[in-house]
Amino acid sequence: MQINGSTGLILPGGGARGAYQIGVLKALAELTDSEALPFDSVSGISAGAINATALAQDADNFLGAVERLERIWTALSTNDVFTMDYKLMRGFMTKSNKPHSLLNNAPLAQLLQRELGGGNSVEAQLKNGHLKGLAVTASNYSTGEATTFFESSIESLYWHDRRRDSVRTRIDVPHLMASAALPLLFPPQRIGNEYFVDGALRMSEPLRPAIKMGADKILVIGVRNETLPLGDEGEYMPGIAEIAGFTLDSLFTENLITDIERMEQINRTISHANGSPCNKTGLRKISVMVIRPSEDMRVIAARFAVSLPRGIRLFLRTIGGWGHEWRLPSFLLFEGAFARELIALGYRDGLKLQPDVKAFFS
Repeated sequence: MQINGSTGLILPGGGARGAYQIGVLKALAELTDSEALPFDSVSGISAGAINATALAQDADNFLGAVERLERIWTALSTNDVFTMDYKLMRGFMTKSNKPHSLLNNAPLAQLLQRELGGGNSVEAQLKNGHLKGLAVTASNYSTGEATTFFESSIESLYWHDRRRDSVRTRIDVPHLMASAALPLLFPPQRIGNEYFVDGALRMSEPLRPAIKMGADKILVIGVRNETLPLGDEGEYMPGIAEIAGFTLDSLFTENLITDIERMEQINRTISHANGSPCNKTGLRKISVMVIRPSEDMRVIAARFAVSLPRGIRLFLRTIGGWGHEWRLPSFLLFEGAFARELIALGYRDGLKLQPDVKAFFS
């Protein structure tokens, strides 16, 4: 397929739901029949940052990158990502220990170091022209800003304004751990003298990194079905787990929806301005395509939740996150069986959109 224009890929966060993105990418690899990554730039937050980095490292081999991600996701067990840290839990009961999180994500650091760390292959992809940039966003707890770490061949990519800044650096495991540090659940990640948590917490303009890297067409792979009710219908008092799941759902999705709506409004403004004798808006039109799950992730999670380790199941039951709504388990269910189901769903959803995909790239 002939690919025209500068294209950007945005992969938002979603915890274990991020496996869905691999299925969509698998369909794109088939539909585009592109040997190299068919995007000039990739940007990610949280689990999406991990997926984006793997793609960037193998930008010259799109199908190979997708297959590597599929292997990683389908081989996962929850203990590869996090464990219950009972010392942290006891910290809530004592004054001698200050707990930083409910869960211990040290296994994730080991997994990322093994699979994605150590090399500098993104720099090689930038030099050989297969990629213009990789961006990973985390929330700077020390400054209150959304900090986007980037590797790019574009020299003018820096920005700094209210609550947002960018840092050119070699993206490595600490940046991915920072971007994926789910608030309260995972501990903050230290980089230099500052601490960072999940990028979705502060990033109010998730389209910005792709736009800054020159994209005039952006593809977003979301992880939530927008046709379903966001809350639980009926008169039901939500517990801690439901509120936590609802909060994560909002963090990963609401800013993205708002930013897309803002971009659509800008596009309409440009269309009207182009019809006037004097167009001084200084804006450029950017098209955005969004691919979202056609099914409810919560329903799928309910079928596979029993595969969670016993300690995690007990933890979820204790805080009221078991047997009712399943939103929180859908973010924490890092099990291969669940990942395979989401990848299959993403693949089907991607293939169904073949005409839209071909129109996007051409």
